[in-house]
Amino acid sequence: MVANTPKPIMKIEGLVREHKLEPHQMTERLTPECNLFVLAHLGIPEVAVESWQLVIDGLVDDPLVLRFDDLKQRPKKVVETIHQCAGSPMNPTVPTRQIANVKWTGVDLRDLLLEAGIRPDATHVWAYGEDHGKFAGEAQDYYLKDLPLSRIPDGGVLIAYGLNDEPLSAKHGFPARLVVPGFYGTNSVKWLNRLHAADGRASGTFT
Repeated sequence: MVANTPKPIMKIEGLVREHKLEPHQMTERLTPECNLFVLAHLGIPEVAVESWQLVIDGLVDDPLVLRFDDLKQRPKKVVETIHQCAGSPMNPTVPTRQIANVKWTGVDLRDLLLEAGIRPDATHVWAYGEDHGKFAGEAQDYYLKDLPLSRIPDGGVLIAYGLNDEPLSAKHGFPARLVVPGFYGTNSVKWLNRLHAADGRASGTFT
C-alpha cells in the first residue's frame, strides 16, 4: 500500500448492512442520505480528513498525491444516478439487493488520470479503500476492486466527496469514494485512498 500511511482505526468492525426502506416506500426522486442503504464488508473506518490523501500511481507518467483540499479545488462535476447493491456474496440466493437514486458531487476520474499521464499499456485501475479487517474468516489489509479503463472515457466516473449536496458521511465513504454509474455499488469503493493503474485485473477476495 502507500508507504508511511498508518491504517485508520475501524470505528465499526465487521460486516455492516443497513436496509432502511422497502421498495414501496421509495417515493422520492432522490433517496435521502438518512434512508440510503449501507453495505460495508469490513466495517466503517474512522478517517481523519486532515491526514487523508489520494495517491494515483502505477502505469502513469506523473504520479499524484492529492489532499482533500486539492481534490475540492479541481473542477466540480455533479452526477445523478442509480446506486444499486448486488446483495451479499456470501449468501447470493438471499434477496438483500437494494437500489436508490442519488446525486453525487466530485471530480471526474478521467480528468485526474489525464493529469497523471496514464500510459497506453494500462488496462485497469485498481481502487483501494481505507477499510480493513476480516471477511469470511480471512484477514484483509484493505478493500480492493478494479475498474476497466474502457469504462472511464464514457464519463461520469467520479471521485465523490458529496452526496445529495451534502458532505459524505462516514458510512458512505467520507472523505471521498469512487462512484461508477452503471456498475454495482461494490465497485464504488468507499474511503478511497489509492488508484493504481495496471495492465491487468487485481487479485483479491473482492475482485
